[in-house]
Amino acid sequence: MSNNSTEPGSDPKPDSFAQHTAAANDKRLVVLPLIITAIAGVICIVLSAIFAGGSGTLASVIGAIVVLLFFGLGQFAVAWVLRNRPEISMGAALMVYLIQMIVLFILMIILKDATFFNSKVFALTIVVCALVWTASAVTTLVKSNVLYVEPGSGPGKP
Repeated sequence: MSNNSTEPGSDPKPDSFAQHTAAANDKRLVVLPLIITAIAGVICIVLSAIFAGGSGTLASVIGAIVVLLFFGLGQFAVAWVLRNRPEISMGAALMVYLIQMIVLFILMIILKDATFFNSKVFALTIVVCALVWTASAVTTLVKSNVLYVEPGSGPGKP
């Protein structure tokens, strides 16, 4: 029986490490919080439809979409910085988060007297979805296996 590399139990191929690449981690750090926050947003929408009517539903939909867009785009920005300028990644992540919080706060202040939707439901949805995003992003990051060196990139490899 020959011992070639296609037999089961042979040495792993570099493709088996694909799940641990930087791109896979970037995707995981955006997709999982996005899904969990979308679920929280749907729950907020349903509850606002029950307790606040049509204007509350509209406010909750807008609030959930705003958080998903802001935090999703912010995570892509942080991922880009991590790939291209890792030495400033912590500062960039904190700056992105601070800017997101400031913009959301200003948005809530501007729309607090809006008559076309329930501004209290809007603010509550933003707070709930932002907290859920943050918690799920931290949990995803803690549970991810980030490789500090790409497999096969060391000395002696062609």
